[in-house]
Amino acid sequence: MKITGITAYEVGVPMQGTLLWAYSFSDHGYTGHIAIATPRTIIEVHTDEGLTGIGEVWASKAHMEGPVAAAIKGMDPFDWKRIIAEAPMADRETRGDPQNRAGLEFAMWDLMGKYLGRPVAALVNGGQYERKVEFAAYMFFRAPGVVEQGQAKGAGPGEVNLENYAEHVAAVAKKYGFKSIKLKIGVYNPKDEIAAVKHVREAVGPDPRLRIDPNSAWDLETAIWAANEVRDLGVEYLEDVARGQQNQARLRQATKIPVCVDGSYSLDRLSNAISERAGEVAMCDIYGSGGIAGVRDWMTVARTFGIKTSMHSGRYLGVSHMAKLHAAAAAGPFDFPIDAHYHQQSDDILKGGLYPYNGDGTQTVPDKPGLGVELDHDQLERYRYTDARKKEYAALNMMLTKKFGGSGKPGDPNKLGYGDYSLFLSEHVNAGGKH
Repeated sequence: MKITGITAYEVGVPMQGTLLWAYSFSDHGYTGHIAIATPRTIIEVHTDEGLTGIGEVWASKAHMEGPVAAAIKGMDPFDWKRIIAEAPMADRETRGDPQNRAGLEFAMWDLMGKYLGRPVAALVNGGQYERKVEFAAYMFFRAPGVVEQGQAKGAGPGEVNLENYAEHVAAVAKKYGFKSIKLKIGVYNPKDEIAAVKHVREAVGPDPRLRIDPNSAWDLETAIWAANEVRDLGVEYLEDVARGQQNQARLRQATKIPVCVDGSYSLDRLSNAISERAGEVAMCDIYGSGGIAGVRDWMTVARTFGIKTSMHSGRYLGVSHMAKLHAAAAAGPFDFPIDAHYHQQSDDILKGGLYPYNGDGTQTVPDKPGLGVELDHDQLERYRYTDARKKEYAALNMMLTKKFGGSGKPGDPNKLGYGDYSLFLSEHVNAGGKH
């Protein structure tokens, strides 16, 4: 089986609303965009056997169909390590070279599975894998009024704020049957948010476990205070509650609630978390850990050192989500239900639309060959990321930034997001916290 070329599709699929995090709008990774849409490039890798493998990357259509396709033409997908290593994956429009390599790897696994007639999860782990994977509800505040703009019109409940957060969380948890709920906070004053967390516990009842994640927006003193406030709320772990791995290690000494280190996706970042004793729990990532095989390798190291495990989520469309499902099934079971933004999407580019949950917070791994799903070319055209759509999202981003961007400092009444992004970069990302 030899690769003959690549067809790529740039798409922008709306979220149900504009998600908020500690640093205002969730626009990291995308220039001039906000989390009202998930702009991605979906790829089809063609072969001389008539088989096509699908992947999901950040690089442009031109880059994937040009330099990348030329570099891997004639290669065997079973030589996927060489392909991933040698393909020129970074282009001027993206800084996501490792993420693009992982997205290309998905297509290689899809091809190998289709050629052998086996699900990817079965190939990765010698035929042994979990048939179902459990997810946690991933719940955000949402920007006011944005759901009525542009492509997201009518796609969700509109603003989610301190007043209606608990009601919103409870409705989503009930709809999908999630048994674990991750609360993405760090947007408002910590005292108000912890009060909202307590209201969530009242709204969902005693059973679902909770996690809180303010994205490292809080100093150590605030983190310790928050840990004390939620210690009787059934919190399974505190994720990035203190900024930086050293402060997380200090928080770990100050609370009995497990501390989770997000951003320890690569093996060198995981080793930092282990050496710093920054937490009892660490998270891998389908992109940041190097793809499907990378998740397996990461889990091996984490288990070797006695670290409990969970899995991070970005804003992924269905191809990435299915790769993540297979990777988690092959490398699992995880110690905690894994994250997913997937229920925040309004639609997908897979045949049949959004891949279904089972009603108990789980999804079933397809038993079909490869990733087990197909692209819907009508949907790819419907959500094609045209120049007009790019301008629409960019205009919406500018409007929101002007209205709510503020000074970028905590406490500014015109700013959505409590965190100081410069501190996040200096004390978290640059200090070994992220991939």
